[in-house]
Amino acid sequence: MHPNQHTYEEAKLILLLANDSEYAFQFIYERYRNRIYHTAVRYLKSPVLAQETVQDVFLKLWLERKNINPGKPIEAWLYTVAKNNVANRLKRIAIEWKSLNQLQLISPGSESRTGDKVEDSQYNKLLQQALMELPPQQQKIFCMARQEHLTYIQIGEKLGLSPLTVKTHMSRALNHIKAYLTVHGETFFLFLIIPTTFF
Repeated sequence: MHPNQHTYEEAKLILLLANDSEYAFQFIYERYRNRIYHTAVRYLKSPVLAQETVQDVFLKLWLERKNINPGKPIEAWLYTVAKNNVANRLKRIAIEWKSLNQLQLISPGSESRTGDKVEDSQYNKLLQQALMELPPQQQKIFCMARQEHLTYIQIGEKLGLSPLTVKTHMSRALNHIKAYLTVHGETFFLFLIIPTTFF
């Protein structure tokens, strides 16, 4: 196809899309979804998260359809949105790892502990009390990550949830545990939560 013809047809598609054409949306989706997926999976190293990026990109396309400039290539717009989406996901992953490291709770018997069995018992009791206050889903996810050493994707597959949903539950569980231990006089955390990976 001649470049000018391609530009003309693409401009028509964008105008149709701006007028709520589902056909135009589907056409653009089918043309570019695989390219965006392969770009996302290259950086995220996760087919599941890459597919969620594709969904986010095309959801934004639909929501922003009336604001897209028909004089500019739609591919460039899609890749800019995809790049920002991937960057935000990587930032959230980095923040989550930092949070896990800062909230590290050393499990009883760890070499980094003094070996004081009384303190271990007290910490374990506080941890169990904090866990008992969590909603059942958060309890389950926390235990699957800490005791079974499962990744977010593995937990998601077992529970029928997306990895990001699992991550959200895990973050809320960690925040609750932190708050509970702080309220009960713990200003730092000496248990180690065996960290769960993302992929």
